[in-house]
Amino acid sequence: MSVAVRWLSLQELDAATLSAWTELGQRTPRPNPFAMPQFVLPAARWLTPRTPPLVALVERRQAGVRELIGAGCFTAERPNLFVPVPHLSSYRTLHTFRSGLLYAPGESATVAQSLLAYLHGKRKRPHAIGFHNLPAECPVLASLRGRLEGGNGGWFEQHRFQRPVLRLHPPAQEHALGVIVMDRDLRRRKRRLEERGTTAFRITRPKENVADAMETHLQLEHAGWKGTAGTSLLSSPAQAGFFREMILRFDEIRGAVFAETLCGGKVIASTSNLLLGDTLNGFKTGWHPDFAACSPGRLNEVFLSAAVPAAWPQVGVFDSQAQEGSYLSELLPHRETMITGTLAITRLGRRAMRAARLVRPVAYRLDKNH
Repeated sequence: MSVAVRWLSLQELDAATLSAWTELGQRTPRPNPFAMPQFVLPAARWLTPRTPPLVALVERRQAGVRELIGAGCFTAERPNLFVPVPHLSSYRTLHTFRSGLLYAPGESATVAQSLLAYLHGKRKRPHAIGFHNLPAECPVLASLRGRLEGGNGGWFEQHRFQRPVLRLHPPAQEHALGVIVMDRDLRRRKRRLEERGTTAFRITRPKENVADAMETHLQLEHAGWKGTAGTSLLSSPAQAGFFREMILRFDEIRGAVFAETLCGGKVIASTSNLLLGDTLNGFKTGWHPDFAACSPGRLNEVFLSAAVPAAWPQVGVFDSQAQEGSYLSELLPHRETMITGTLAITRLGRRAMRAARLVRPVAYRLDKNH
């Protein structure tokens, strides 16, 4: 029995490998839709056609049979002000709200060890790996850091924030219940909405009218301030094409979910969500501006939280994928620490990252994306 790493382009992935990658993503202990082929393939096609990622496949081999136990997508990067040595970066797009590797249950340490061994064995090896929006408690990162810190590498954190989440099965000592509780203002807005017409909520389940829900969602997201600002999905043919392909790919594995609030039979708020394992991941939201005074977007999230336990008893977490300070921070009672940083994996990488601290203030002023 042995463990090996294959480093492939997206074009080199055959149907069996894509199927194994999907299956790994569905059983990984902490599901991550942004590391799934259902996200990566359309993202590479529509959003980053000139800089597609490479896929690291960590496989256990026994008697000629390959078992995929880890997978991650990376891009090769030149030195810059943040990381002044050749390095890898976790694959990132405008809509990649989290990074990290997929790993089979109990295999996080093996995946980390195998990835490092592979990179250290390359003739032109990278000297660091950049991760953007990674859970602070990621076991793969913990294993990587454990093998490097105190030696020839180390972790250099650049940013952290508290992502709003909803834990539906929280420990008994936590004060908040696994539901969003409406305050007085939100109850008043709900009454105001009900005065304008019969109010209803529905979940468009996978394999059920997903195409109609998808187009309605795109129109609502475009109807608000994002459309005015030119940042909605429909404002860009490439972004709209990406979203449509991504949703249809997730729908094939029963992972595309739309939550809709209706008033007078008309959809006035919609959220797109990606269901994987025990986690419902928020993606985009939109609402009709004519109903803004009723806060339909907020109400839609409240209705969704109340519906989750009956719709998916296995779901223990709703991950908003939202930023700290967003309106979801006011609604969701729990937090998850997210971190962005660079893992130096060689002595040269560690020295370069230490030196980069001196120019980091200038780098932040020049690059607003970090």
